[in-house]
Amino acid sequence: MADIALPAPRSDSFASLRAAMPRLLPMLTGAALLLGLACRLYAGIDAPLWLDETFSAEIASQPDFPHFLRWALTEMSGPVYYGSLFLWEKIAGNSDLALRLPSLALSIAAPLVVLRWGHRDRDVRMLWAAILALSVVGFDSATEARPYALLLLLACLQTIAYVRMIDAPTIRRALIWTSLSALMVLTHYYAALICAVQGVAYLAICRGRAVRTWPALGPLVPMALWASYHLPFVLGFATSDANWYRLLQPDALWLIPLLLTGMSWPGLLLLAGMAAQVGMDARAALVGKARWPYTPGETAAAASGLIALLALLAAGFVVPTFTPRYVLPYIPAIFLGMALWVRRTLPLTPLVAPVLLCALLGSAGSQLAGYIRHPEADYRYIFNFAAPSRWIAAQQPLRLVFLWDGPTALIPDPDRHMAAVGSFFLRRDGIDIPVVTPPWPRDGDPNLTLLQAAGQESGTAILWAYDVNIPGTRGRAHPWRIPAIDPRWDCRDFGRGPVALVACIRR
Repeated sequence: MADIALPAPRSDSFASLRAAMPRLLPMLTGAALLLGLACRLYAGIDAPLWLDETFSAEIASQPDFPHFLRWALTEMSGPVYYGSLFLWEKIAGNSDLALRLPSLALSIAAPLVVLRWGHRDRDVRMLWAAILALSVVGFDSATEARPYALLLLLACLQTIAYVRMIDAPTIRRALIWTSLSALMVLTHYYAALICAVQGVAYLAICRGRAVRTWPALGPLVPMALWASYHLPFVLGFATSDANWYRLLQPDALWLIPLLLTGMSWPGLLLLAGMAAQVGMDARAALVGKARWPYTPGETAAAASGLIALLALLAAGFVVPTFTPRYVLPYIPAIFLGMALWVRRTLPLTPLVAPVLLCALLGSAGSQLAGYIRHPEADYRYIFNFAAPSRWIAAQQPLRLVFLWDGPTALIPDPDRHMAAVGSFFLRRDGIDIPVVTPPWPRDGDPNLTLLQAAGQESGTAILWAYDVNIPGTRGRAHPWRIPAIDPRWDCRDFGRGPVALVACIRR
């Protein structure tokens, strides 16, 4: 990393702290890795599979590749994660723990990869790994059977490859970057945003040298072929009434410091300090007073992450397509920028690194305490089909009527995938009964719809799931009241807060 000469403070205490940094920084990094590991292990590893994970479990449990392919083409993310989980399930089974182990391993690996290969400067590697290990956005994904832990690891590798490619373009380095970029996009399509920004920056910075690496575009061809077939289905959610997100409001801007630092006001002050220092460096470089202290690759990587994050947030104010976990593919590049900035401050004030890492340790420690003291607060205890399915199984049902009450029910489902998701836990426990999925009553009362679909047969069970915070959900206007309409039904609500998970049995 190219540093410019900075005046060293004469304070004896600062000099002592600077002299201690070669020992202090590894200690703080080790503490960050250990605490990050603890947070990942306690972040709901034994919680029930929640709604989205149930989709993953059903996809992974398909009996053969043709059935898996049908599912992959009607899922929102690309096939890389689900294909890996499909193969893993054939070895390890489809228990909750087995399905989550790959994500846990990948999440633990991400900061270790950065620590080993992240940067040629040892201090930058340690800072980057420590910040990544303590990031709250990586905790929950570590114990979710979802694509996000894989996406985070791929983003780390891709950021490392991008910096090296920009600083010394070769076909081999470009091929590594395009291959990792293709895998990222085929893991989650929101990764395409940062990949596109990086590609434009690569051409702008390296120009002719970038053009000469054109053979490295090869891995993008299969990615484009899959996306051309699959993306129309995905985009149908954003352009139809089936969208379940809300438009962002101005208070969503607080997400920036919270997502990047796990802190609100302290995080905002930290980001403001970073912006001020980078601005001063840029001004000094522009007027010729000093060299820009970062390489082109470092600059382009960090900037690409920030641009992608801001673009995603801006789009969320116009189109309802944002949720915080979608920023994961941008996080490694932004954290590299944070690590470079902290490393930059060491000659001037060695306080920044220990203060920042101690603050992040405190934030992660608070999160860990919450996991240990209140595991039931995990959202997976609130929105899962496992608990109502266990109760239904104990009633010895003969058939199941399942209703997913939300605007996504408008999406055609010729393969009856929602019926499979609603009955997954029953079938996993050996209870394979007929499943009826009545049409979603877009303008009607789901209570009446479900009772009509259930008919008069005793032993019929009902499972009705809805979240009143989702626009269009009929349960908002017509909360569950099945026993009040027909006293022959015994019902329980296994949800909490805005979520209702209503299980009923007809005696």
